[in-house]
Amino acid sequence: MWPLTPKQKKPKKKKSSAKRGAKQAQSLKRRRRLSLFLRGMTLLVVCSAVVTSAYIWQSGLFQQWMLEAQDKVDRKFAAAGFAVGEVRITGQVNTELKQVRAALGLYDGQSIVSLDLKNMLVRVEDLAWVKKATLTKVMPDALEVTLVEHEAAALWQNRDVFYLVDLAGQIITSQGLEKYADLPHVVGAGAHENLAGLLAMQDKYPELFARVKSAVWIGNRRWDLNLGSGIKIKLPEKGPELAWERLYHYESDQKILAK
Repeated sequence: MWPLTPKQKKPKKKKSSAKRGAKQAQSLKRRRRLSLFLRGMTLLVVCSAVVTSAYIWQSGLFQQWMLEAQDKVDRKFAAAGFAVGEVRITGQVNTELKQVRAALGLYDGQSIVSLDLKNMLVRVEDLAWVKKATLTKVMPDALEVTLVEHEAAALWQNRDVFYLVDLAGQIITSQGLEKYADLPHVVGAGAHENLAGLLAMQDKYPELFARVKSAVWIGNRRWDLNLGSGIKIKLPEKGPELAWERLYHYESDQKILAK
């Protein structure tokens, strides 16, 4: 006989939501732990790299490695025929050759490729007599040095100290001034910066200017000319060239300086 009512299927038991939540929580914890571990390792690596780099830099190891690498490259170029074998210096009159060589700072076996012309030029132009210099590499093994020296224009006395100066008033040197005793002797603060007008008067009437023993810059505005005879010529602040010309004519026509 058939049963009056069909058997009903028993409902499947659903997994509890509590178990699913626990598994998700555990998975989240594992991911968080892994993330923290990776962050910690990254931070440790970065800190180690920073500390190591700081130590290498402060200890000078990095600079030493760089110098050693440059030296190896330099030696290879020199061995290939690019060693500096000749230094040609032109324009040198008052500057001593040993001073130029010292400023260049070359060493035996140095390759021409490694020359730092910029820094070498600065050192050469720092020499007392050098106004301007040009350094040129001539491949494969020569260095050309061209000097333009200052032209001595006057001896400037500032208080008790004497300097040799050029036409622009730039100080050349305070050493070895004996052989420049025939140059105009100017005295006083700012006298070296106002040479142009005075030397123009010398060029115009050199015979008259030859009597001037010293020229004193007064009040930063005008010149007093002391002659060898003891006469003092007080040039005006305005129009000193005209006054100088008149003095020349008075002396030529009337011998006024002898009266």
